[in-house]
Amino acid sequence: MFKSFNLLFFSIILFIVTQSASADITLNELLFNKDRPLHLKILDALPNEAKIEYGPQNAKNTIIEFMDYFCGYCKKIHPELLKIVEERNDVRVIFIQHPILSESSKVLAKIVIAANFQNKGFDLHDSIFSISGSITQKKLEDSINKSEINNTQLTIDRGRPEIDQMIQLSSFLASGIGARGTPTFFINEEFIGGFVAKQQIISLLK
Repeated sequence: MFKSFNLLFFSIILFIVTQSASADITLNELLFNKDRPLHLKILDALPNEAKIEYGPQNAKNTIIEFMDYFCGYCKKIHPELLKIVEERNDVRVIFIQHPILSESSKVLAKIVIAANFQNKGFDLHDSIFSISGSITQKKLEDSINKSEINNTQLTIDRGRPEIDQMIQLSSFLASGIGARGTPTFFINEEFIGGFVAKQQIISLLK
């Protein structure tokens, strides 16, 4: 389990309060409210566009993955996470950007969040992780087109300054909970750093 509320995490909380005006959670709630688990309070701290969600919002099981589009293990576990949601009606998966592997990771994270402003974030997210082989500009353009995204609007939304703030915030949160790489998971309240097999995930569900 991770170390709760260390100095880095406190600095993250202050960042949330001072920088994320769209968050619906206060400093007092995030630090001291015991009525809601930490992993759900982290979700409360992120704007909707910063989260890629799959599955029913009222599901009793929540899987959170901090991920990077150039992470091979993130790509490997992606279809397994979708299968879990499709096989059960009590699970939702929420993918959160943690682009740490390259500058290209940050570019893709910005594009997917921008697509989320058109309610196409999951479509593009899934399409990118479904790309065979390496991600190229041509394959990315094909994914954008396949996701039926308005390219003009996507370009405009990519320029929103709040997108950079969302990525900075989600990566701060990942670092604060102890994520040393990708993928990093919360499976309900269980913190797991690194790749985890599908059956292990299922064993941690309620």
